[in-house]
Amino acid sequence: MTNFEKYKNDLMKIEGSFAFDKNTEKIAGCDTTDGVKSCIDCKDCLFDKGNCFESDKIKWLYEEYKEPILSDDELELINTLSKINGEKYKYIFRTGGTIFLFSEKPHIGKFGVRFADERHYLIIAEYNSPKNLFLNIKFEDGLYDIENKCFIKE
Repeated sequence: MTNFEKYKNDLMKIEGSFAFDKNTEKIAGCDTTDGVKSCIDCKDCLFDKGNCFESDKIKWLYEEYKEPILSDDELELINTLSKINGEKYKYIFRTGGTIFLFSEKPHIGKFGVRFADERHYLIIAEYNSPKNLFLNIKFEDGLYDIENKCFIKE
């Protein structure tokens, strides 16, 4: 299924150009007329790279749709843990049965995780978390950047 097939109903509701909100993963309107914005902030749009080209949007529509790595329930759990601990967790990593959340980017090596400051991580042991959470986070994929929604290979 392409992005167009996934989002065609939402696209049909948009008059003019469209944007894709990378935070909510939803289609939104994109219109700048006389300097007045009537859409999402450009910084929140998947297509904002300093300029916005319609050709990038067309290419994206033809790309295969990719399911999000983290579910809404997983993101809600991360946000709740962030609030409880006073840390904004930005990265997630799994090794064996243990899931790590990090507020600062760690170094992931062949033999595990190294980080400069122990205050900036949280361990979620698999036996303490529901079995159906974080299934798309795998050791072989590396560190996952929650904000940018991508894996980081070191």
